[in-house]
Amino acid sequence: MHCTERQGTEKSMAVFTAVLEKLDLTLNTRKTRVVDARVDGFDFLGFHMAWRTSRRSGKGYPHVEPSKRAEQRIKDRVRDLTARRRTPVALGDMIGDVNQALRGWTGYFHYRNYSKVLGRVKTHAEERMRTQLRHRHKLQSRAQGYIRFPNAHLYDHLGLFKVPTTAGWTSAHALA
Repeated sequence: MHCTERQGTEKSMAVFTAVLEKLDLTLNTRKTRVVDARVDGFDFLGFHMAWRTSRRSGKGYPHVEPSKRAEQRIKDRVRDLTARRRTPVALGDMIGDVNQALRGWTGYFHYRNYSKVLGRVKTHAEERMRTQLRHRHKLQSRAQGYIRFPNAHLYDHLGLFKVPTTAGWTSAHALA
């Protein structure tokens, strides 16, 4: 960063701090930093935002997806809800707890189309439920779990919430 850029940044932060003080708010200087979003990505409110280039058009666009921390937190939550120690919990109650966690997370983060992140969360939930079912039915191998409890069984029969892996919106078209 050049000297004039640093001075401009410091001046902007001073103005911002003064405005916040008038509103009786304080700025957390440990967490606050100035970022050039076209160069570095940043995390904000559980989302990771970065400038990306479209493979189709070659144009730049702001890419928004759940942060790595947010993704890991929902995976940890699902892992806790399907832990082996919870095997005595009724299966319907366990699936209800998992569904509640997945619906809440998806409701907050299903803002844009980031199918890779949503797909990883969906796959993790399927695997954890299948592992739990293998323990309940004393199946020895993962292969037996896949045969006995395919995805259709998890969703259609047991009622596991299916994390959407497509955009929460559809594209607008003038002729549609």
